[in-house]
Amino acid sequence: MRSVHWQHAGEEVFDVLILGGGITGASLYGELCRHGWRTLLLDKGDFASGTSQSSGMMVWGGLLYLRAGDVLTVFRLSRSRDRMLEELGSWTAPAAFHYIPPLKGGLPSLFIGAGLGLYWLLGAGRRRLPWYRRDYAEAALVSQHVHRGAFCYEEALLRSSDARFVLHWLTPHQPPGRAAVNYCEVESCDYARSDGVWHLVLRDRLRGVTTGARARLIVNCAGVWADALNRQQGIETPYRHALSKGVYLGLARAEEHRSPLIFDMGAHDDVMTYVPWGPVALWGPTETAIEEIGEGLTPQPADIRFLLETANRHLRRKVGPEDIVSLRCGIRALAVDRDYVATRYPLELSRRSIVHPERDLPWITAYGGKLTGSRELAGKIGRMIRHRVPPSLPPSALDTETPAAAPCSFPGLDQPVASPRWCREREFCCTLEDYLRRRTNIAQWLPREGLGRNGENRDALLVAARELYDGDPAAAGEAVARYDETVAVRFDKLLGEAV
Repeated sequence: MRSVHWQHAGEEVFDVLILGGGITGASLYGELCRHGWRTLLLDKGDFASGTSQSSGMMVWGGLLYLRAGDVLTVFRLSRSRDRMLEELGSWTAPAAFHYIPPLKGGLPSLFIGAGLGLYWLLGAGRRRLPWYRRDYAEAALVSQHVHRGAFCYEEALLRSSDARFVLHWLTPHQPPGRAAVNYCEVESCDYARSDGVWHLVLRDRLRGVTTGARARLIVNCAGVWADALNRQQGIETPYRHALSKGVYLGLARAEEHRSPLIFDMGAHDDVMTYVPWGPVALWGPTETAIEEIGEGLTPQPADIRFLLETANRHLRRKVGPEDIVSLRCGIRALAVDRDYVATRYPLELSRRSIVHPERDLPWITAYGGKLTGSRELAGKIGRMIRHRVPPSLPPSALDTETPAAAPCSFPGLDQPVASPRWCREREFCCTLEDYLRRRTNIAQWLPREGLGRNGENRDALLVAARELYDGDPAAAGEAVARYDETVAVRFDKLLGEAV
């Protein structure tokens, strides 16, 4: 599948080239393909391998942003949430959330109730009216020394994962006229005013070969890398990204844990979420302002200690490093003015999205954005593109039917997962980590990123790798050995330093 898309990338002049295969780029790709633009999407890594694989799985209207008075963003996100539930019901599901105030400190209950009522109104009353509950199943998980009772209200959750949500937008669209290529690096990018076309040289990072590509307009959807990409092209806009790192712990989920819990932390008007996701529950996230991308690519021991400390303060069951099943770490790209000085707590910054077109070049940059508002942002960019480059293909209907993947079993999981061969042939899966983390949830739902507490799943990884690498035992063995080394540093060593 990938080879066909790679070949097609150099065979025609595309109307639009999208740089970045995270949630914003993927949503835009689906939008443009559906409305008739010849569209090429490129990502220098795997699709959804950045921030888009590290969310809390929530499709929500931005309740916390009401505290900063960002009513317009909350209104837009609430509308986007409800649109997703209505149109993407096979990808999302409604869920009752429990907002748990502290016994001491924090906002008064009357104020919380009024805020949730306003939140409900901003969502046009489409969800169930918020209510208060003293007793609920998940109360058995909560420390009664710090919390009692909960306000309940409705939001939504992803049905599978954030990485699969990204893939949903990519896989229905095939050549000709559409192509999506992962592990593709742009070696050069030049605009020829003589023919009004961007000319690029692309390098396949897996095979080392190059090809040319042409497009009439480029959209920079590179997320946290968008500013660097603009600088490479000598493009300067009135905006930039402020960066905030968010880390989640994956802990074993208790049987009674079926609804997301939102714990009011008091400080900085912040919260901690405890979201059930398959056999794990996600505790987090942190909110840490960072200056450089490299600071936010992996968790630090201090992040883990902080999350464990807050979990042990708010949850009844005490947890330590040995109880951590998985880790998730992503960088939020927050849209700010170019001259912004990082003096505010990241949660106080607006979660707005900004689309900036260059006046003298067919180049558009997307700033900010969230999973919940990804479709609206894609639509906004699409309307801007229409004024510059008209679509050249017939439109098609929105396709939300996900083909049933060829299933296979994996030790420790009760439910089947997509087979490696299926993912390789139909879902752009190229590496063992692609398969374990982004095409399936093996690396997130089983200890030590799928290897098992004591490496007991190594043989199962070898079987998967052989299928992924077309039966080559040497390639499979090398892939598992590399993965083992990566887990030793990225997970084992990190947890050891967090003790």
